[in-house]
Amino acid sequence: MTTAPLASTSPAAPTSPASSPGSPRLGVGPLGIAVRVVVAIGILLSANFIAGLLPAVLLLIPGTTEIVEGSSPWVFALGFVLQAIVLCIVVLCVWLWMRWVERTPIRAAGWRWGRRSILWLLLGVAIAAGSAFAVIALLPATGPVLDDPQLPGGQEATPLLIALLIAYYLGLAFVQQGIPEELLFRGMLLWRLRERPVLAVIVTTLAFTVIHLVSSGGQQSVGEQVIYLALPFGFALLAVGLLLWTGSLWAAVGVHGGFHVGNYLAVAFLHQVEPVTSWLVIGAVQAALGLVLVVTALRRGKRILDGDS
Repeated sequence: MTTAPLASTSPAAPTSPASSPGSPRLGVGPLGIAVRVVVAIGILLSANFIAGLLPAVLLLIPGTTEIVEGSSPWVFALGFVLQAIVLCIVVLCVWLWMRWVERTPIRAAGWRWGRRSILWLLLGVAIAAGSAFAVIALLPATGPVLDDPQLPGGQEATPLLIALLIAYYLGLAFVQQGIPEELLFRGMLLWRLRERPVLAVIVTTLAFTVIHLVSSGGQQSVGEQVIYLALPFGFALLAVGLLLWTGSLWAAVGVHGGFHVGNYLAVAFLHQVEPVTSWLVIGAVQAALGLVLVVTALRRGKRILDGDS
């Protein structure tokens, strides 16, 4: 037979919400949201800047120019290392931010792998790649299908180099862009605003879209630089919509990487199309799909992922 412990007769000391475990050190008002957006953008730009410095440093070493020029396997090896560096820096920074500012584990932002994660990842890839590829296939052709794969240095497209090129572009789509960018915007930032889901969708989508003003996707003018934003806006909405329905950050990663995969496949197998038109139509189609997913998910009571889901 056991006896229940006696309750303490002394009153518990009041706990300050700001200092209690799990309570963020930074509020979620307008200033707190703005700071988080700036931090997310800063982490992403810093990671890519640091990785971009490595080739310049390596080229200072005598003899490295000859090793990494052309389409040597060393060129691809260096590319894989740079992709991994971007991912590692972002994950480390998000882990530190979640631990010391948000005061919760990084898994709360979706950085976890479950039994269905691969399913949601592949679903995101299929929807994003399929919609992008289909749009380009239906648009009027402005040029022929490109003949041979464009390899660095103009060397012959051997099976080894083609395999390395495919691996490099998949790494670019997922390791350097999809995973770190989704962890920042549809993970860390979206999670913190989860109590106000409509605001969370708007803030994260617009912040993600704006950073692509500095991206290079074939734009020839300031006007095209703005029009190009239709692409990240579209697949950002699609990513958050699929995340809401699946409860998995990996669905958003799949959408992000799948968007790039769809474009790679279109360049390799389809006739060339007018770029500006393709940006607008792909962006519109994916934004429409994403908006339907977001609205229906919120009406069904779907919630933004958290550490317990």
